[in-house]
Amino acid sequence: MKSFLLSILVLLFSLSLKAQCTITGTTVNASTLTCSSFSGCTIVYVGNGTTATTLNMNADLNLTCLGAIQFIIRNNASIDFSPGNNRLTLGDGSSLTVETGGNVIGGSCNASERIYIGTNLLASCNGGAGADLSFTTLLNLGGTGSLTSNSPVCTSNTINLLATPPPNGTYTYSFFGTGLPVGGTTYSSSPSYSLTASGTAGSYVYQVYMKSSLSGNPITVAERTVVVNSGLAASTPVVTVTQPTCTVATGTITITSPTGAGMTYSTNGITYTNTTGIFTSVSSGTYSVTAKNSSGCISPATTVTVNAQTDTWNGTSWSTGAPPVSGQKIVFTNNFSSTSDLTGCSCQVSSANVVINSGHTLTVTDDVKITGGGTLTFEDGAGLVQTNNTAANLGAITYKRKTTPLKQYDYTYWSSPVVSATLSQLATNSLMYSFSPTTNLYVYQTGATTMAQGVGYIGRAPSGLTYAPTQIVQTSFVGAPGNGVINTPILKSTTAYNLIGNPYPSGLDADSFIAANSTVINGTLYFWTHNTAITNNAYTINDYAKYNYTGSVGTAAPGTSIVPTGKIAAGQGFFVEAKTSLANGTYSATFNNAMRIAGSNTQFFKNGGSGNTTTSVSEGLERHRVWLSLRSPQGAYNQMLVGYVQGATNDFDSLYDGKTMAVGNTVSVYTKVGADNLAIQGKSLPFSEADVIPFAYSTTLNGALTIYLDNFDGIFTNQNVYLLDKATNTLHDLKEAPYTFVTTNGNFEQRFELRFTDQALGTTIPTVTDNDIKIITANHQLEVISPAMAITKIAVYDILGKLLFTQNDLNTNLFQTNSLQLASQILLVKVTLDNGQSFTKKTLID
Repeated sequence: MKSFLLSILVLLFSLSLKAQCTITGTTVNASTLTCSSFSGCTIVYVGNGTTATTLNMNADLNLTCLGAIQFIIRNNASIDFSPGNNRLTLGDGSSLTVETGGNVIGGSCNASERIYIGTNLLASCNGGAGADLSFTTLLNLGGTGSLTSNSPVCTSNTINLLATPPPNGTYTYSFFGTGLPVGGTTYSSSPSYSLTASGTAGSYVYQVYMKSSLSGNPITVAERTVVVNSGLAASTPVVTVTQPTCTVATGTITITSPTGAGMTYSTNGITYTNTTGIFTSVSSGTYSVTAKNSSGCISPATTVTVNAQTDTWNGTSWSTGAPPVSGQKIVFTNNFSSTSDLTGCSCQVSSANVVINSGHTLTVTDDVKITGGGTLTFEDGAGLVQTNNTAANLGAITYKRKTTPLKQYDYTYWSSPVVSATLSQLATNSLMYSFSPTTNLYVYQTGATTMAQGVGYIGRAPSGLTYAPTQIVQTSFVGAPGNGVINTPILKSTTAYNLIGNPYPSGLDADSFIAANSTVINGTLYFWTHNTAITNNAYTINDYAKYNYTGSVGTAAPGTSIVPTGKIAAGQGFFVEAKTSLANGTYSATFNNAMRIAGSNTQFFKNGGSGNTTTSVSEGLERHRVWLSLRSPQGAYNQMLVGYVQGATNDFDSLYDGKTMAVGNTVSVYTKVGADNLAIQGKSLPFSEADVIPFAYSTTLNGALTIYLDNFDGIFTNQNVYLLDKATNTLHDLKEAPYTFVTTNGNFEQRFELRFTDQALGTTIPTVTDNDIKIITANHQLEVISPAMAITKIAVYDILGKLLFTQNDLNTNLFQTNSLQLASQILLVKVTLDNGQSFTKKTLID
């Protein structure tokens, strides 16, 4: 006997770290065992699963001191009640399992051979004396189930009951106890039940009846005592969830409040063994997070959800029941057409045709993979945003990009949103060019040329297009999507201008690009917009819209103009200027994923909304701006912008001042800082209404031009804006009406000022010289122009002094005849001005 007990104790201590005890030996008498023999054990095995073992019930064996345990009869082991009418008693909430090959043996098989769990008579040999089961039924079920709870709780807290059934069969459940219906709840398939604890402290017994699907539908009963204490519940938990990612399959639930001594936490409302408030390796699912204080009082539940790592589209629905979220892998196994934006940590297309429609963005953290003959197509205006610069994509996407309306001989400025696309993919591939800063010329390229990432190219419209109506053509770029850090050469040589482009299949934030490259480029971007008519296959600079931190200027009158929004569409090529302070040489501009944006990908310089939904650096600056334009009656147009902007100075600032990039506009309006002509000028804050801003213009025309106040914002919403014409000593309110004046061709840098107050001007009379008077002849008619002083009288003589024509009482800077019918000859034209000056000029009429 001594050696037998020693064998039990040795095994007990060898397994104590796992809180398991095993009764071994050929025959072990219950009379030799006490509850204290198994102290600390939560699992008690009869037998080791191999060697034959019999627990001989020659005396009662009461193990209630262990509390709720698992009592498991293993293969080749049995409990034998033959010696007498004795009983086995397990603690409240315990479970008893009979594994295959295990046995419970009756003696005379009467009602006195018993097994108890707590005070509940679980089984007697013949099922008599009110026992729930007979030994035979117990064996058929494989044991009995258990009932667990979140005991102890506080008054009016929630009691959570959870039944664990026996191993054999399918079960339904009915719960009994205080606060539940008399006769128990209706049987259901749910093994859990929650109810509000009694408002009176005490101990309350709850039972679950488990009805088996096995023959005879026997009922097993598990019992649990729930202790209800008095006290205040803990506050509602504050919970954060770290969701699964592409590399981590499970989530983490972290409770940051309440905390303190004695606090324990649960994600199922039953098990309160966690003392840190951090649950790691949490599988996908919905969890009720509660906290229990030292008095056993439980907080209300906070419900949180841990997402599945993968969300798969099967052609009809998503595997999780909802569209994917940022931490999930997106997998397409069947065809898909987007109805909104999609977000995930990666995207895999397998043997499916997936279309991301216009206006929608697919945003992923990591890679995009197209396998098994699958396709991933982005319609014009759709976008693909990746955030990981090192993500390695697999397979080719198709990215569609439509041009603006094109005419014959028109050009589009392109860049490739995919890797290794050739120029032959362009819809505008009749003639194709790159740009050389060394020669300041476009360089012809063949269709076989691979489009370098981040480099701009131009393609002429296909032959056969008309002038009216214009036509739109579509390019389908095919290749691996552009991603990550892309460096583009910036050359400063004969010219500082370089043609580059957005290298990604998504919109690009211009401010982010400018800021990241401010040491390499001046901060103005130039976009070709197709707004002016083409004459002799030549283009003019007013086809370049401009953008920097101060704002943007367009290329046509408001309402018809295409104005950059600061969001650069996929496939868009544009000019930048190497930074003024740099020496000649080769530098590098950098693109990266931090510049990419969702949405804002519809402005490929065509009419319509910009789709701008992203706040940029410049939009966060304090800005007060006025836009002026210079126009001719024939439709010539040029715009300038002056803004008082946070961060700008009154000197040249590369982020705020944009040069005109002039190449012979019909009309041009600009300010000057030093030797630079500026289409956009940023000025320092604060604004003062005493400020005077000189501005200049140039024109190849003779005749009338008009200055418009196109737009204004900030303080200029309520601030007067005046134009001073120093040639005529006229102060004009631009908010009341545009200002029309007469000019000859040339550059004029001293005539106009922008002012903000109508304080009295001096009475200086402008000086007029013979060179200020222009006589133009065409179609046997005369045109007389006097920009600086109004004309009061015209007289026309032949070379012999005979008066041929006269008109008095004029008050105009521009006079045109419409009734002369004279043969070709030399004429003398006498012009009398408002100040009394007269000038006689010789001209030839033909």
